[in-house]
Amino acid sequence: MPPPHPVPDDMKWQIAARMVSALPLMYDLCFRGVVGEEYDRLEQQIWISMAGEAAKVAESFSLPTGNAEELVQTLDHVSTIFFGPEMRSERVRISPERSVLVMKRCPFEMPATMMRMEGEHLFHRCMAFSIAAVEAMNPDYTLRFVRSMCMGDGHCEMKVMKVEEAREMDRAR
Repeated sequence: MPPPHPVPDDMKWQIAARMVSALPLMYDLCFRGVVGEEYDRLEQQIWISMAGEAAKVAESFSLPTGNAEELVQTLDHVSTIFFGPEMRSERVRISPERSVLVMKRCPFEMPATMMRMEGEHLFHRCMAFSIAAVEAMNPDYTLRFVRSMCMGDGHCEMKVMKVEEAREMDRAR
């Protein structure tokens, strides 16, 4: 029998999550200058693909996705699984058809600040993942950002709502 691992399991998970959260930032620093203007578009496709994986995780574990309130709960759970325990969030139920996920702490923000990255780059990753994840879990719903830490707000606020409501809201702008 192999000897016990010297690093406790919960610490291994935290370290792995920190590394995964830093990886996109490291790729950005290395490749943005070489790839140029196409970098954001190409990278967003990776985050959209990850959102498809988030939907598969939700389905595999029978996580609820039937309405906005359930989608916010499941997005919160899956995001924590994917990006680590440093996430701190709060869920606000407006109605079953409209709910809000408030991110109070993001695992991407601190490494980005330390690497002096532009918040806009972080925002596009998160937006691509979050919207695509909700829509992959339930195509009747979508997500809209109200506030974003990486764009200067004190927290992130993501509103999940019916697609029709979002279209009406977009047309009114």
